[in-house]
Amino acid sequence: MGLEELKREILEKASAEAGRIIKEGESEAWKIAKDTDSQIKDLRDKSDAETSKLIESMERKEVSGAEFDAKKAKLDRKKEMVEKAFSNAVKALSDMPDKKREQYLKKLVEKAKKEIDVSFVYANSDDRKIVEKMSGVKYKQADISGGIIAENKDGSIRVDYSYDELLDSIKKESMQEIAEKLFGR
Repeated sequence: MGLEELKREILEKASAEAGRIIKEGESEAWKIAKDTDSQIKDLRDKSDAETSKLIESMERKEVSGAEFDAKKAKLDRKKEMVEKAFSNAVKALSDMPDKKREQYLKKLVEKAKKEIDVSFVYANSDDRKIVEKMSGVKYKQADISGGIIAENKDGSIRVDYSYDELLDSIKKESMQEIAEKLFGR
């Protein structure tokens, strides 16, 4: 075997080895590229899933917030309507004819007399003449919309039958019933 043949044989083996190494490198590169594409796809899918969950969560929060705001607005409106109804009731009591108002005030004083020894009756200025006509009681001015506040002689006991207090008591005791009548079930 001559030098030339040895050289050719070495070159062929080197060329074959280089071809094998290149093929292995290409195969390895292709495998790395495939694995990288798979990892990228997995990361993209995971990111898409997380993004979808985040969007759903944000949508639920927005919907929940909007529902809460709507319920609060509805409740506030109902509260306004109840307050308006009570305000209208005070106005109706204040605007009733003198004869009827006199009957109501006498009933309130009689009710107070069953609870305490009434000496003074507080009333608004519109009801002064009615109270002054009642025997055994003295009139005192009060800043109330109507009704009376009765007091014993030494001022130690008071009974409040003012329209404001009576309506407030009704409101506290019967709010559910009032709401059902105004808004239904």
